[in-house]
This record gives sequence, structure tokens and C-alpha cells, in this order.
Amino acid sequence: MLLTTGHFIGIVKESSQAGTREARSRELYLGGKIEPREYQISLFREAVERNTLIVLPTGLGKTIIAALVADYVLRRNNEKVIFLAPTRPLISQHYDTLKKLLDLDENEISKFTGEVDNEDRLLKWVTSKVVVSTPQVVLNDMRNGLFNISKYGLIIFDEAHRASGNYAYVEIARNFLDARRRLILGITASPGGDREKLNEITEVLGIEAVRIKSESDPDVQKYMGGIDLKVRKLDLPDYIRDVSGLLKKVIDRLTDKIKPAGIMTPGRFSRSQLASKIGEVIERARNGEPNLFSVVTYISAAIRIDYLLEYLESQGIEIAYDYANEILGSEEKTLKKTASIVTKMPEFNQFMVRLKDLKDQKLDNPKMKTVLEMCENQISSNPESRVIVFTHFRKTSDLLVNYLSEKSTLLRPVRFIGQTTKSGDEGLKQKDQDILLQKFRSNVYNVLVATSVAEEGLDIPATDLVIFFEPVPSEIRSIQRRGRTGRTHAGAVRILMYDGTRDAGYYFSAIKKETRMKKNIEKLQDSQPARTRRKTGPTSLDDFS
Repeated sequence: MLLTTGHFIGIVKESSQAGTREARSRELYLGGKIEPREYQISLFREAVERNTLIVLPTGLGKTIIAALVADYVLRRNNEKVIFLAPTRPLISQHYDTLKKLLDLDENEISKFTGEVDNEDRLLKWVTSKVVVSTPQVVLNDMRNGLFNISKYGLIIFDEAHRASGNYAYVEIARNFLDARRRLILGITASPGGDREKLNEITEVLGIEAVRIKSESDPDVQKYMGGIDLKVRKLDLPDYIRDVSGLLKKVIDRLTDKIKPAGIMTPGRFSRSQLASKIGEVIERARNGEPNLFSVVTYISAAIRIDYLLEYLESQGIEIAYDYANEILGSEEKTLKKTASIVTKMPEFNQFMVRLKDLKDQKLDNPKMKTVLEMCENQISSNPESRVIVFTHFRKTSDLLVNYLSEKSTLLRPVRFIGQTTKSGDEGLKQKDQDILLQKFRSNVYNVLVATSVAEEGLDIPATDLVIFFEPVPSEIRSIQRRGRTGRTHAGAVRILMYDGTRDAGYYFSAIKKETRMKKNIEKLQDSQPARTRRKTGPTSLDDFS
């Protein structure tokens, strides 16, 4: 029996006349344009009852749930909706999706990314039922009185893990909650593992229910293709071990100068620990310990050289060489002081001579060689395959694309980076990003070499293989990278790691943080008391009729 329910269509399977009762189920359709999955319907039902934070892996349709909730608020409550997302590409993506799914006229849905002038936005705030915008535009317009936030019935916060600190989400949510319009939906693939951060996000957004779904949940698992995740351990080349030994001696000499300040943990070097102590050391220097002013310079130098060591061991000769010359050639005050200190050390000068010699030899980077092998194996076994390789550095992505292009006739790699121009490396405009992604979908390119811009939310097609050029210590970024495969069919993730280096530390750090994140979310979910159904919400799905 087909029941038309405004913009939704409910399908009810009734019991047969023979008396056997079938399990009753309903599925909701957005104007007949999409069939939501079981878990999406379940999460939608919760989200229209109370302010909800939904944690759902990348590629499992968080935007569909948001569209269901938005459609309900528009239709049943006759209230307007704001959909917030942190980047311009995400705004365009969500705008296009909502435009397809919601039954709205052209002038009833708008997108703001800072490119629309105030006068046009003022008109659109009046005529639009749905506004899809970056938070900074909404915050500025709210402050300038271009619209009244109390007139809106729902705000959706995409990438809700950003709702902390001084980010624009915080002030927007506070004003919305103060206006007593309390229907908020936060959506994210990974809110992070820190319990205090989780508490802050839920408090900022007025969250009353946290709902987490993972690939292992029965109602989600049947839609997943599965992910085969393996770590590929590589031996650090002897020539890198040799030159890194020189850098470690430089770091030892620098830390010897820092130890008298009493801020170092015995037996270990921690960049984050030292950086956090700089303010304390300066304060002490100003208040009776003037000899500590010189220690600040050595702290800065030690941090810079430790970064150089990490780049050498995780990225290779070229990245380390570029960064070393950036230190030596910079006019920036702290870098000039670092250069002044380290160039007086024979170990550093020996390091630079050896590093240049290695660069001139044009040795194969073992990680790049491994990426080449993995990509060729994948494409040769299935010519229609797509591969994404994530790299932390733009320079690495550039080198890797050139390497794959030179070494293989099977691979058609392309570089995918953000919009910002950095150090003379011109960014990709959004239009160019869209063109590259379309060509990736249509197999003009079969390997996308991407920086972090491809991690968060972008509508990148599901791929057969995802390669991490290096592990990332962030559980959020690790989850988002993995989410690029295994959505509808089986996929593989390979993480490259030099054994015994910072790579290993970052890999295990991400695992630990992800485990803690899941436990904290589950505790938060379990600790929430049952709440009375919101008066503005449906008493049952029969209310849709």
C-alpha cells in the first residue's frame, strides 16, 4: 500500500490475509529521488526529536540524513533552515545535493561563500527557505543584522568537530540556542578522541543525544564493501640513517643548551613539550633569570631541526633538502637565529654536504617506489580501478606525480591540492578542483595524489585503493582518509611506514586516539538520560500523513 505523505512516501508492508504477520517497515523517500537506508531513517527519527550529534563514517550519507531533517522542518514546521559547512567546496557540494533532493524553487535555496555581496545576500536571506553557507559569512551577517537567527527552525553543523574554541560555529550556536530555537543537527565522521573536546562540542551545540554508527553495526555493515587495511613496513635506507645520525647529534648539542632551564623530560625530546614551555621560559627570563633568553633561541632551533629530521625520515631527501635551505635562506627572525646557531656546528655542515650529494644522485625514494608498485598492481588487475594517495606535503605530491608519470605507462596520476597559494605553489581554484574530480570519476586520471584537502567531506568518488604516504597522528584525519574506500564494494588501505622512525609513533598514536574516541563517544551516548520527546517533533511517523 502506497501512502503519499507530503514530500515523503511511506511504504508499509502489511500482514497477509493468511494471518502470517510480516515485520512492519517503513522507508522514507525525498520526493521519490532517493531511498534512504535503514540506519539513515533511524538516525533521522532521532534527529527530529532533539538536538543530535551524529557520528557516521565518511561516505555513508550524512548529508542524506541532514536533508531528511531539513525537509521535515521545512514541511511540517514551516520553518527555515541554515546548513553550515567549513569550506567553499563543501558548500557547493551540499548546495547541489539539497537542490536535487528538496522540493524548493530556485529562489528558495541559496549558497553563500563570501563571493555574494551584502545587498544580494540581504535579499536572499528574505526569500530563501534554505541557506547553505560557510560559518564566517553567517556570523558576519548575524552581527550586521542582515537576518534574524530566531526566525530559523534548524541549523545543521557539518564537520561538527570544529565547534570549539573561537571557531565561528560557537557564536552562531550560542545565539541560536539563546533564541530558543533549539533544533540542531551536528554531523561528523570523527569528532576526536579527547573527552574534554567532546564535552565542549556537545555543550556548544546544545546536544541532547549523541548517536554513533560504525562499519561494524549490522544495519550499516550490509551497505559496506569492507576494507582490507595493512601497514607496509619499509626499512629506512642506510644512506638516510647515516645523515640522520648527524642531525641527531645537532639536536643533542641544542638540547644540552636547553637542559639548564629544567623544562625537558629526562631521556626524551618532545617538540610539543618544548613549544608549550616557551612562554614560561620568557616569563622567567623577564623576572630574574635573564640568562634564559638565550635558551629560547635554542628551543626554537631544536624544534626546527627536529622537524628537519622528521622530514628526512618520513618524506625523503628532496623534502629535507628544501626545508634545510628554507632555514638557511630565510629572512624571518627566528629562522635566521636558528641558521646562525646550527651553521657553527660541524655536524650540521657535514649534514648539508652529504644531503646535497644524495640529492644530486637522484636516488629512488623507497616510498615512491612502493607506491608505484602498489598502483600498478591495482590498475593492472583492474583497469577501471581508482587509487588515492595521500601525502602530507604539497612538495611530496608534486614529486610523486612526476615520479609516477615518468616510471609508468599504466598510471595517469594527477595532483589534487587546496586553493591557497603557498611558497609560490599556486593552489587549485574550486572550478579546477571540480574538473579534476570529474576527470578522476571518468577515468581520465586513475591516480589522485592528494593533500589533506581531499580528507574532509569532499565528494570524491569511492576508490579501490587508498595509500597513506605516511601515517598521520590524528585519528580524525586517519578515519577520513580511510573513508575514501570500501563504501559500496571491497577496498584496500595501505599505510607506508619506515620502521623505527617517527612514522611508527604517529601510526600507533592514531590507533590509540581512535580507540579512545570510540570509547568516549560510547560513554557519552550511554550516559545520556532518556528525554521527553520534543513538542515540535512527530509523535510517530504516522504524523507525516
